[in-house]
Amino acid sequence: MTEKCALANAGLDESHIADYLAGQPDFFVRHPQLLDALRLPHEQRGSVSLVEARMERQRQRIHQLEEEITQLMTVAGENERIFRVYLDLYPRLFDCRTPAELEQRIAHALRERLRVTAVRLVPDARWCSLPKAQPGEQLEKLYRERMAGQDVYLGRLGREEKQRLFGDSLVNSCALIRIGTQGEMGLLAFGSADSSHYRSGMDTLIIRQLAGFLALLLPRMVEHGHP
Repeated sequence: MTEKCALANAGLDESHIADYLAGQPDFFVRHPQLLDALRLPHEQRGSVSLVEARMERQRQRIHQLEEEITQLMTVAGENERIFRVYLDLYPRLFDCRTPAELEQRIAHALRERLRVTAVRLVPDARWCSLPKAQPGEQLEKLYRERMAGQDVYLGRLGREEKQRLFGDSLVNSCALIRIGTQGEMGLLAFGSADSSHYRSGMDTLIIRQLAGFLALLLPRMVEHGHP
């Protein structure tokens, strides 16, 4: 007769026993002899007592927590490094006189320190008369078909979209950020050769802040008529 059949004949099942033990935390205090008498199967040692099994479980949990702490420290260190790159970049953008200079300085900082393959700053021609501004219809199409009303898009682009934004640069994932409340000032685009560098769900706080900063700088350039 199997254990389950024996329990069934007694009008019990495993859940009843589990519920009882869970509600009686001092059960093994009242029956200490069971701690050594009961044995649990173990992959390496054949079988172990309940005390040994609990200690092994605690060691595994401690090891898991140590790994999680190490991962969190690694992520925190990387986030601090990225934050410092942007923090160093902002003062350098004040000296820029044209969108092209803005794009160049952002690209230099991110390529050198963050392994970003390509950067594009694309002013919208409907908002300004700056040379090389992107026709509003093209940006609107990208907003409509790729960003679907979102302020930020993270992921991959089609071949024609990549060619239009990044030319011949090797880009396998990208971040697109609208500049202005509704993207009326244009688009900031980052491209990476790493297909997983920009992906859905990642934090966008820093790149949103950069787009907000550019939204303050670009009107000044238009006002002063810088080409």
